[in-house]
Amino acid sequence: MGKDNEVPRSATFADFLVVLAGLLNNTTRAFEAFTDELMELAIYNANRTTKINKVWEEFSNDLEKIQEDNDGA
Repeated sequence: MGKDNEVPRSATFADFLVVLAGLLNNTTRAFEAFTDELMELAIYNANRTTKINKVWEEFSNDLEKIQEDNDGA
């Protein structure tokens, strides 16, 4: 009596629940990874914007100083 005589069991509701739980778990992990990437992108963009604004402010201050120096000369 080998495995040839065995009848495979039929799929049950519990099997579908396991598949559904796995799908939900994978979907949740993918959504978490997506939101993490969005957060990192938002932080990068905020830091970039801050640095750009600082450079423009320094440029503006330098330009004002040059204009003041030229007006005084």
